[in-house]
Amino acid sequence: MRVYNPDNSRWQDFEIDTPQNPAGLVACPPFFDMHTHVRLNGQEDYESLQRAAIKGGYGAALIQPNTNPRLSTKTVLNRHIELAQNAVVDFYWTCSLFGELQPDNERVLCYSNDGIEYDTLDILNAFRSKEPHLVLDHSQLYEVDGIFYEGTEKDLSKRPLSSEAISIYRNVLLGLECGFERFHIQHVSTKLSLQTIDILRKYAKVSCEVTPHHLFFSMKDIKDTNFKINPPLGSEEDRKSLLMGVKKDIVDVLATDHAPHDEKASDFERAPYGTSGIEIAFSAFYTTLGDFEKTVEKMTISPRKILGLKTTFDFDNLTVIDPEAEFVVDSKNFVSKGKNCVFDGIKLKGKIVGVKLKGRWVYWDGEFLFDKKESFED
Repeated sequence: MRVYNPDNSRWQDFEIDTPQNPAGLVACPPFFDMHTHVRLNGQEDYESLQRAAIKGGYGAALIQPNTNPRLSTKTVLNRHIELAQNAVVDFYWTCSLFGELQPDNERVLCYSNDGIEYDTLDILNAFRSKEPHLVLDHSQLYEVDGIFYEGTEKDLSKRPLSSEAISIYRNVLLGLECGFERFHIQHVSTKLSLQTIDILRKYAKVSCEVTPHHLFFSMKDIKDTNFKINPPLGSEEDRKSLLMGVKKDIVDVLATDHAPHDEKASDFERAPYGTSGIEIAFSAFYTTLGDFEKTVEKMTISPRKILGLKTTFDFDNLTVIDPEAEFVVDSKNFVSKGKNCVFDGIKLKGKIVGVKLKGRWVYWDGEFLFDKKESFED
């Protein structure tokens, strides 16, 4: 089987013992999602999230802090660790920038403000009160309302296209003044934001990510509440700029922002933000970019390097892909509890066939092979 090693950017042929004939298949390290949401409380839990992640070719995921209750205290963290203790996927956690919990570089890798409303004073006080560490920044001016960006045809509240870039400037500069040096900008959505990040890299260590939906869709594609995502979809010019940003390595990471909801209201005002997509993310990225090597690199070693995790390639952990297979997304068949997918009905290329984690095959051709008796009950 042909294997792509992103550590040295090389393809090589190896004999790999697989559950079925591997003809036409290729392999790479399992993906690492730097932006994942778990819900609990009857919604997406660690069991369903694990299955969705494995089906999507992932071996590890970083959980965002806007759980209920938030990842703000040691007590809450310990509960999450307990719920995920039998997982074969490696789960790591962020902690709220506004709570008492701090990163430990083992299970809690960084701060995050994702999914938590804040204003300028809130973020300044958080920076003033915390020991400097990597911050994952959801850059938003919550002081300005708006479901979508200006230019969207929907007759709903709109925020300025510049609002994300303004927030990036504000948050990075305030953090710098308080001694923070490393910032990772989440789900970048506009051309101006990329230009802003490029300028700020003269003063701080700033990395960034894009999602599959911001690369594939623009505001002209919005048709139902599955397209209510945060940040909103930008213009076609923004989408093309994000694509170019990935190709030119201005964008460091391809992340899912997997935000599952068991159901979404049809009313845009009442529907929650977010799209479920961890199990089709690789296919969406690969279809959009058309570059297997770059897609894999930005889904494997790039997030690990930013988070300070080892990137050594080994044959105990593999994701096997059919790069030529095409399929139409049907979110009703998701193993995630979140059926809210912006890619529903879209034809994608590149299908995850198998996943090997910690020396054993856990998924092959639609079947989960790990012990189904393991419990992840919340």
